[in-house]
Amino acid sequence: MKEIMLAALVMGPFSGVDLETITETPILGTEPIMEVVGEDLLEYGEGMQLVSYDGDPAVRAESDEFFLEVRRELPAGQYGIVVEASAPNNGADSLWVVVDGEQQDAPFRLAIDAMSERTASVSFDQAGEHTIRLILREAPGVTVRRLALRRNTVNVPRDPMLPELADEHPRFLFTAEDIPAMRERLDHPVVQRFYDPPGVLTADPPEFRPGQRNGGAFRRMPHYALSYVLEPTQEKLDGLLRWLEMAATYPHTGADLDAEYFMEGVALTYDWIYEDIPEDLRQDLRELFVRQASHIYELSLNGRTGGGLSFQQNHYWFAHLALILAAGAVYGEVPEAREWLAWGWDRAERIFLTFSPDGGFHEGPAYWDFSMPTLYMLVGLYEGLTGLHVPWADRGLEGQAIFRFHHYYPGFEGTATLEDTTVPKGGTATHLLLWEAKRFQDPVVQGLAEMLDTAPGTSAYEFLYLDEDLEAVDPLEVLPLAQYYPDIETAFARTSWEDDANYVAMVSRPLGGHLWAELAARFGLSGTGHNHPEQGHFILFGRGEVLAHDPGYTYEKRTRNHNTILVDGQGQYGDGEMWPGPKPGRARMTGFVTEDGITIIEADPSSAYPEDLGLTQFTRTLVLAGDVVVVHDQLAADQPRTFSWLLHHIGEIEQTANAWEITRGDAQLTVLPLEPQEFSAEASRYLPVYVHPTRDHTPDEDAEIGLLQLDAGPTEQTSFLVPMVISDAGAAVPQVERIGDDQFHGVRIGDTIVAFNPGGGQIEVPLPDGATFTTDARTVVATIADGAQRVVELEREAWTPGALEQ
Repeated sequence: MKEIMLAALVMGPFSGVDLETITETPILGTEPIMEVVGEDLLEYGEGMQLVSYDGDPAVRAESDEFFLEVRRELPAGQYGIVVEASAPNNGADSLWVVVDGEQQDAPFRLAIDAMSERTASVSFDQAGEHTIRLILREAPGVTVRRLALRRNTVNVPRDPMLPELADEHPRFLFTAEDIPAMRERLDHPVVQRFYDPPGVLTADPPEFRPGQRNGGAFRRMPHYALSYVLEPTQEKLDGLLRWLEMAATYPHTGADLDAEYFMEGVALTYDWIYEDIPEDLRQDLRELFVRQASHIYELSLNGRTGGGLSFQQNHYWFAHLALILAAGAVYGEVPEAREWLAWGWDRAERIFLTFSPDGGFHEGPAYWDFSMPTLYMLVGLYEGLTGLHVPWADRGLEGQAIFRFHHYYPGFEGTATLEDTTVPKGGTATHLLLWEAKRFQDPVVQGLAEMLDTAPGTSAYEFLYLDEDLEAVDPLEVLPLAQYYPDIETAFARTSWEDDANYVAMVSRPLGGHLWAELAARFGLSGTGHNHPEQGHFILFGRGEVLAHDPGYTYEKRTRNHNTILVDGQGQYGDGEMWPGPKPGRARMTGFVTEDGITIIEADPSSAYPEDLGLTQFTRTLVLAGDVVVVHDQLAADQPRTFSWLLHHIGEIEQTANAWEITRGDAQLTVLPLEPQEFSAEASRYLPVYVHPTRDHTPDEDAEIGLLQLDAGPTEQTSFLVPMVISDAGAAVPQVERIGDDQFHGVRIGDTIVAFNPGGGQIEVPLPDGATFTTDARTVVATIADGAQRVVELEREAWTPGALEQ
């Protein structure tokens, strides 16, 4: 693929990794210590018997007394205990690792019905005889073919921090030299427009709660710490020191989201007010950072932090930012921090190199809001501490703010609930817009921040990411009404920037986007858990209401929950999974054109469906023209199948003679199916699966959603032609007339004509003014507005966007 080959020329300047070597680790060295295979395993434990697995000797756990044990003289260091094993089911797929008599916190999870290698991290602070024992966590039955022990070392290729920063605090995001100018900035009117320093941190810090998340409360500390730096008072300092004293009593907060929340608060505060922290508390905090960094580091060396090896999964970003913050805080004071920070930069460069290149993000707007602060801080720390420029990622970072803005519904209050986005969803944080505006000196994004921000905020990042000298322009005078993102295959369109505009968003992509899907297939990576099996899905908004709905964050991700097609009642790859991983499908957009407020989007989601469903064609074209929306689907299969056309809503639905009227507030969507000639229809309501074993995302309102389902077949091929009209509730709908002949399908709604040309030859389309338009375009839209006729075509020539082929 062209883009992967291009990106492979970009190398991480710290680690030396590129996209062709993204799963290799040049800076990691491993020293084999021992390996035992097959029958010899019997000598290393009890409770097992010799068996054959795929013709190779192995041992199987036969009783609850099963264990495997390694006892050796070992030097201090980081180790990996490696097991090649297969579990029979999810009731026997995990082991405990017991090191020198102490059981580790996290279980050792094994593959089910597949002989696969798994590694657990182990560390020893002192040389001597050490024992590593594997015992059952659940039922017996696991089969083990190989047991090995290796020592891990990181070969640091260059200083992971600029020498001039190694003995200096602060060094995260600013230095002591910057502080006088930062204090002067407080008087600037643009700074005051966006930022109001918070006062004293008066709340009491929480005590550590074993087995629970603990870091979240500390994440707000930097806002108070920066306020102290800018306007120091003893009261502000006392509040911060109380929280740091409590933080120092924590063991650590894991190796996932909670670790980042905790380190973002504690490490930034430690760095920013370092000179005012008593030395005994500094020492306690250094010990905390050692506990936290060493824990994440040990797990990360063996791919067991949050996110595993999923470089484009938000948990991976959080885990390694926590490592970088902890290591960077004590760099120059703790010798091991050099290795920890080097490993953090190695991980960060993989994030940068695999980031989508089109300015979009695959996990939806809620996870954009959640994840981008982490990525932006990673960029700032990487460049500020190393003096290097992030490799490749800027291509995809530029434009992110506009991508997020396209999710806003008209009126700019609500947000389209694509992917795992809770309902309802509001706007994004101002500092994320300011970061991009400053980094790329983008006056349009600066204008977005000014337009969407209603009052000064207390976030430290609103101050640090603001460039008050950047002149803003009105974004609504510059931004397009419609935009397409070719890597993550998402398109947005609206009829105007006015509050009463109509709006559509549509998705048809490989899970994770093209670049990540290709990397995942090539290297066996995962990490698309917040994507949904929804290709071909669309959302509609008009007259101030959501008219075609997406239920957002569900834990059983169903194609049936989206406005797309089912085949014999079945959905797409990943249907029903909680966290779908990369799949073989390569759904895509195949056409996009927007002119004069008219948008045509064409997609081919067919490869998103498992091969055993026999789907050979699914071409969806969606047209937005004023108050008219038309969806045209061409469907074919290898044998007679039932095709189900789905439309979800959160309004009230009523059937009239040949239509369904969906009413929500003061808005109405009238659905008028014209094809196929024979179909059955059902309007129902149901509750998607919002509940997780530990969380409940059921919306307070509109949890139960309405579904209009049109079924055609069984048949080998069919088409759906479904015009929809957006209007005020109770308003009369313009006359709807099916047009066409053997060459094209079409519809006339008032003064709007939409024609589809599946055959590819010349067609003659009647225009609203009575003339005839001859074309071979795939789709034609003609309308009269303000006394003028406009014709927009999706032309015939092959159009194969996709970020990897442009």
